[in-house]
Amino acid sequence: MQTRLGKADDVLPADGKAVLTHEQAKDAARAWVKGLKAGSEASPALTVNDALDRYFEARAVEGMKAVGDAKSRAALHIRPKLGSLRVTDLTIGKLRAWRDGMVTAEKRLRTGKFAKAVNNTVVDLSDPEIIRRRRDTANRTLTILKAALNWVFNNHLTTDDTAWRLVKPYRNTTSARIRFLSPEEQRALVAASNGAIRDLVSAALVTGARFGELARLRVADYDVVNKWVFIAESTSGKPRHVRLPDGGADLFARLAADRGAGKFLLRQESGAAWAPSTYNRSWKAVLQTARVQSVTLHELRHTYASTVVRNGAPLIIVAQALGHSDTRMAEEHYAHLAPSYVADTIRRMAPYI
Repeated sequence: MQTRLGKADDVLPADGKAVLTHEQAKDAARAWVKGLKAGSEASPALTVNDALDRYFEARAVEGMKAVGDAKSRAALHIRPKLGSLRVTDLTIGKLRAWRDGMVTAEKRLRTGKFAKAVNNTVVDLSDPEIIRRRRDTANRTLTILKAALNWVFNNHLTTDDTAWRLVKPYRNTTSARIRFLSPEEQRALVAASNGAIRDLVSAALVTGARFGELARLRVADYDVVNKWVFIAESTSGKPRHVRLPDGGADLFARLAADRGAGKFLLRQESGAAWAPSTYNRSWKAVLQTARVQSVTLHELRHTYASTVVRNGAPLIIVAQALGHSDTRMAEEHYAHLAPSYVADTIRRMAPYI
């Protein structure tokens, strides 16, 4: 059995991939033979880009819901630094240096379409909250990389998973307090907005749905009789019905009035469907007018959950409304808001004498 590992460096300088030195050729040959002995289809020429491509293709076929976000994160954080490296050349040191580099790198700003250079700015690395957020981003990206590399390892496309298996994520990166808006702040947000952004803000507050879920809603997804919206696609992969309060039902009835079943319920001022980042400018203007600080649109989802918990809804109901598969997330983030949750749990679980 034969395979082409690369060209010798007799004419061209070695690059470690297509052109190999004598020692690099021996290492590649050893890895190939090791794969053959293991009965695998391992390829010493497999790069990180190859691993990502094959993983994303497989997951898309399997119905992975967040494949678009994972691809974007890989394009921004993984491919530029690691993409051209062969999987067999990955080491613990290289992966840790890459992971740590995401934390200390300059912040990338929006850059014009025809700009000659990327627009970056230095960040304050003495701020613990900035470090926490950046480590959390690094962890999410590391998870994507490890998932891709584990996929090629489990499918016998490489023979050793030691390098990435031993690189661990940062600890305590998701412990920041979640921001909940008070009723006064919620009313201020709605009052400070108008038009399409007002509809988007209001819909988020009365459904607790994610932006992507709201952006995909069609007229046919609103049930005027039962006063609910049907969310067909969610991160958990499970569809759900979200019951609406009277004000929410009035909102969606207005949005659906005299429109075809296939039309989007929520639209931009131009009539186009909402897409990621298209609301940013309007959202910032609303926050400034309402004098509400440090809030993302996603935190309206947390505000919805915190409000219904404070009003006495069981956590299982909250979890179902949010599209969670169980109550663990609801218990972690919202249980302390329930007036009687802790007391009832203690009474139920404590020893009886």
